[in-house]
Amino acid sequence: MIVWMDDALFAGGTARDLDRLALLRNLALRRHTLIVSTSPDAPWGARRSPDFDIWLAALPDRLRAEVAMLRERSDRVSVNAVVRGAARVLVSARDPSAEHSGCWLSLEDAVRAVAQPLHIIVEHQIHDAAFLRRVMPPVWRKKLEDWERRGELRYEHGGGLPVMTAMVEFFCQDDKARLAFGLPAELWRLVHFLVYDHDGDCADAPSQGSRQLEGACDRAGMTNHHHRLKRRNQESYLPIKAMRQIVDTEISDPANHKQLIEKINVYAAMGAEKHFEKLEDYPKAFKNAFATAASSASSWPEDWFEEDGAWPEMTNLAERIASAM
Repeated sequence: MIVWMDDALFAGGTARDLDRLALLRNLALRRHTLIVSTSPDAPWGARRSPDFDIWLAALPDRLRAEVAMLRERSDRVSVNAVVRGAARVLVSARDPSAEHSGCWLSLEDAVRAVAQPLHIIVEHQIHDAAFLRRVMPPVWRKKLEDWERRGELRYEHGGGLPVMTAMVEFFCQDDKARLAFGLPAELWRLVHFLVYDHDGDCADAPSQGSRQLEGACDRAGMTNHHHRLKRRNQESYLPIKAMRQIVDTEISDPANHKQLIEKINVYAAMGAEKHFEKLEDYPKAFKNAFATAASSASSWPEDWFEEDGAWPEMTNLAERIASAM
């Protein structure tokens, strides 16, 4: 998130020092970019912040050093934000959004807004979060887990495609967002990202519910804040070797075991079509296998996932999540 802060907020008694300091600290902790200037659209090299400079100079030495450190940490724009685009928040006592693009917030609202984690809405908070943590390439898995542990990223329970659609339609109405979220609808859109199932029988035919959720997100201006899985559902991302291991672990009857292994071999030979195969006739242990202790998903070798071919999609998803933060 790129935050522009009106230099006038540092003039005299226009705002409380506690709010100014809280905003600077929260921005730095969440690694947002902060620009303090007299105009949101001033060129990077021509930015002026006379009121901020006067305010900073008047602070006690120790506090001035801490503020300077916070400013240094937030005075940068990530490469990912430049390439993929990042939303801009305008913090000012007056609304400048008629003349400058961005979501306007008062200083008090901005203090709360910039501390928000990125809320990733999934159909099932526990199962889908476990799936995303495991199916990511190792480098991105570590980054997302670090953000999650630091409270910068949070998975939220969406309750299924129809409920997720209703959530988007509800919270993207400003009066309802201000009541139930405490901040404007535009800010709700900025700090939420949806990941949901394809649920269709082939790549170019998602289920009706999946298409409806996509439409709701696009109408709400969340085009860069949602991702439909490119396969039917999370079970479609189980590596073949993991499926065989689950059968070896869960199926003790020799005849049933042999039948299922043969079925998996046929499934493996289907090519890309297998990604939209219904797995209801396979072992129940395949369902939510990424989250169940019996599956031992955490012990599955990385090369199983690399061979499965999902990492390019997951890398793209992780980059979009990073840009949304």
